[in-house]
Amino acid sequence: MKLTDEQKAEIKDYIITVPKYRETYNELFDHIVNSFEDSKVTFSIDEVINIVNKDFGGFSEIVYQEKSYQKELSKQYNKGFRMEMVNSFRWPNIFNNLIVLALCLTLYCNKKGLLFNIKPIILSSIGCCILVAAFGFTIILKNKYQYSKYSILDNYFGYSCSFGFIMVNGIFSNFLGKSSLFEISANTKLIIALSLFFFSSVYVRAFIKFYNQKLKVLTK
Repeated sequence: MKLTDEQKAEIKDYIITVPKYRETYNELFDHIVNSFEDSKVTFSIDEVINIVNKDFGGFSEIVYQEKSYQKELSKQYNKGFRMEMVNSFRWPNIFNNLIVLALCLTLYCNKKGLLFNIKPIILSSIGCCILVAAFGFTIILKNKYQYSKYSILDNYFGYSCSFGFIMVNGIFSNFLGKSSLFEISANTKLIIALSLFFFSSVYVRAFIKFYNQKLKVLTK
């Protein structure tokens, strides 16, 4: 039977609280609508329940499978993102790393005005990672507002766009900040700061490439 807009709205209202992610919700809704349109049964919520029980094993099974799939998907994308960072050290991507490394070596060899040099290095590293985090969470919140549900990729996406900031901020707090846990020389601080700068460069470029190739469409 062909469902009316009112009947479709009733289905949406009934299943809205079951799936956590919009991909599962959309798939469930489309399946229910198609099941009605492929059969001659009369529309009712009881029939919606029958479809869910028969084709999915019930609402509890949907929740379980959704959770399992989300974990598996996060593992897959986490591995892909780590490989993208590793690939930056392979040809031809390594050329960009060599440029950044040359810049770091130039700054290290110019040790005059050490305190002047180290501050902008640290700020630029943290600033780049903050921009990535702000970009990622803005997309997550915008899509949550637009679609009323989070994406199944949001856990991974939130992790990947905040990973750099967490790492850089953690190293800064423990080694470079005024209340750092370790007493280290000014020369060692410069080496750590330049290492952070190099890491943030690799991280930001890997995030941009992975987002454009794998996530840009999926997170919309």
